[in-house]
Amino acid sequence: MIQPSDFKNSQIALASWMAAPDELHSVMLAVTQVFMNRAAASERDLYSEVVDWLQENRTNLTFPDCREPQFQQMLNKLDSVTSGMVPDKTGGALWFVPQDRLESMGSAFRITTTLGRMVFLR
Repeated sequence: MIQPSDFKNSQIALASWMAAPDELHSVMLAVTQVFMNRAAASERDLYSEVVDWLQENRTNLTFPDCREPQFQQMLNKLDSVTSGMVPDKTGGALWFVPQDRLESMGSAFRITTTLGRMVFLR
């Protein structure tokens, strides 16, 4: 029987994959960390933050191939990130954007790090 935590983790994994579908699992996990940072900054829970992001991005809704190795690795390490066992590799970022869309973010944000083809901002 599926547990509520399993369902929540599946939504977190889906959102992280959707945001960085062609990236390594470490970039997907960094996106998870951004969701965690946003949740903490707004005093919300991670699941609510992810659900809002999924609703905002539902026109681009696609689903991962669950057999894909990067997705599998992300799933295997997701609990370590969401439990806080893994340090934040994003430098406290609250936003992420593919490098090729960085100009659309304007100058109001500060780049905290770049992982793969994803830029993380605060």
